[in-house]
Amino acid sequence: MRILYWDTFAGISGDMALGSLLALGADPKIIVNQLHSIGLTEFVLDIRARQIHGIQATDIEVIIQNKDHQYHERRLQDIENMILRGTLSERSQKSALLVFNVLAEAEAHVHGTTLDQVHFHEVGAVDSLVDIVGTCIALDQLDIDLIRVPTLPWSHGFVHCAHGILPLPAPATLMLLRGYKCHESGITGELITPTGAALIRALAQQSTFPEMTLLNVGYGAGKNDYGIPSLLRGVLGET
Repeated sequence: MRILYWDTFAGISGDMALGSLLALGADPKIIVNQLHSIGLTEFVLDIRARQIHGIQATDIEVIIQNKDHQYHERRLQDIENMILRGTLSERSQKSALLVFNVLAEAEAHVHGTTLDQVHFHEVGAVDSLVDIVGTCIALDQLDIDLIRVPTLPWSHGFVHCAHGILPLPAPATLMLLRGYKCHESGITGELITPTGAALIRALAQQSTFPEMTLLNVGYGAGKNDYGIPSLLRGVLGET
């Protein structure tokens, strides 16, 4: 059994998650080809090695070629149809659908609406679709059977988004993390994004570090600098 331990000492976002899996050996060409198959063609996936506090990490950036698509709103059904029409494996499809469904449920609860009325703003943008679906494709490539995460870092402050200025953790993030243990980080700034929280809720379980034989370690780079290494450490092992 192959286990991925996401060490979330600096939180988790979609780009950090995908970056950690690319660092572990997922093939970006296959990921991009499969993303094209679901209708995501207006982007370039820029992948670079970056040193963060002396640690080499994989930094990804989704470059939008057609800016008109960047903040295109999509409903859950639109996203589900995209995922199902492509060449993704059954496991990748199932994972991606689950992530978007838990995210839609959280958004619906926060905004007092129904699943079919939820509009994805940042999440419906091309870059976030690439992060979520790309992560699910990469997990399948690496043949991950289980994902584990530790106690999650709680942060403070405010964030600007499509709905205005919101407290941190963002309301959708907080809904998604119900039932998960958190610890005080003392950091002002967003550590766990709604996308990162949705990946955890849909695909991971919280536990101490699992007993396993270590196979590889990969670091996904974050974009923020809060005085600690902005990294998501992916530890791959097997039992």
